[in-house]
Amino acid sequence: MNIRNHLPQRLIRPGILVSALLIIAAATTGCGSDHSQPAKAGHTAQSFCAPFLDYFHSGFPIDGVALSYVGGAADQSIDTGVTCAFSQTGAHSGPSLSASVTVRPTKSDEDQNGLQVELKQMNYVLLPGHAKEIWIKDSRVKNGPDQTKGTVELATRIDPWVSGMDIVNNNDTLAITDAQVGAAADVLIQRTEALRQ
Repeated sequence: MNIRNHLPQRLIRPGILVSALLIIAAATTGCGSDHSQPAKAGHTAQSFCAPFLDYFHSGFPIDGVALSYVGGAADQSIDTGVTCAFSQTGAHSGPSLSASVTVRPTKSDEDQNGLQVELKQMNYVLLPGHAKEIWIKDSRVKNGPDQTKGTVELATRIDPWVSGMDIVNNNDTLAITDAQVGAAADVLIQRTEALRQ
């Protein structure tokens, strides 16, 4: 079976759904980005997402990783938000790994604590030791019939952007070290900060 034929089925998981809902909510409520720090022109889905390939090639290797743009194209502007998927291509042995990265503008009616409250309600906790505030929902260990996959979900807010990353083992516990999670958090922070330049 070609894994590309089944990519949409693999993308339906809680992290992608939460990310997609955040983007949809921002678009449908008519909330714009925080204009106190305007976004710089020229940022595309590709310019934001492509650098994450380095992390998925070496920091947390995903065999034969390929990048795709969910609901858009590489050259689409990130002004209203974007989700990128990283998946295995071709035949591979070992775990069935995938990842996604999402970015959206901060909503104008979202106060500084708005994201924190929402993340706490979804069982995220603050991940210490990073240059900027970043949150984690750590479900690496598959612990029963209700949790069918191992996941790590990260989220950060660096105005005027909110971004997130999900790393998933679609079949079992996610074997990722704390150091690899920390490196993923740093990459997410760096790429989100780069959008302000």
